[in-house]
Amino acid sequence: CTSTSKWTMVTAHAVPEASFMTDPERTTIAKPFFNFMNQSTVIDGSALSYLWYLGPGPDPTRPENRLVTIANPVNIEYAADTACKTISLVATSQYGCIDSTTRPICIDPDITVFIPNAFRPDSKLSNCDGDIDCNRKFKVIANGHLSVEVFVFNRWGQLVFKTTNANEGWDGKMINTSEDCPQEVYIYQVNATSFSGKLYRYSGSVTLLR
Repeated sequence: CTSTSKWTMVTAHAVPEASFMTDPERTTIAKPFFNFMNQSTVIDGSALSYLWYLGPGPDPTRPENRLVTIANPVNIEYAADTACKTISLVATSQYGCIDSTTRPICIDPDITVFIPNAFRPDSKLSNCDGDIDCNRKFKVIANGHLSVEVFVFNRWGQLVFKTTNANEGWDGKMINTSEDCPQEVYIYQVNATSFSGKLYRYSGSVTLLR
């Protein structure tokens, strides 16, 4: 007895590539909301469906993992506690091909501000703990802020420095000039606004050394 086999056509479908971004990647307990931007693709252009694992919400009586099937979940609220959470996305093509990916999101404490009390513009130190300025600038370090203002005055109340950029520091020169300010004690005023809209004011003195 003999038998002749028949040819059968088989189609191989593309596997999707799951991907997403978060806005923001980090926030504070004052504003624990995130948007998720879906960037999943599949090379054959087939339709994709999605399943998000967004983690527990702000209601402590319902700790279950939230499952969402829309493409781009927005304004997702989390509990106002300091922690990092892992978000997962599963992308499935219309032919049943699956891929998944994860990303962390982090919730930090509300606004924190560090203000040094002395600096030396002519310091010979280099790259101290990753800080290339190495205390050569009077720099306010702020985290979890929406905006920040820094003002520095001399003993006569004259403004010698101002900025709204938390990454900018005072190099010991008179504002809008290249003139060096003398070694003495200066007064600062720092106004920082948190994501919740609360205004924090800090004032004190900083010593310019030469």
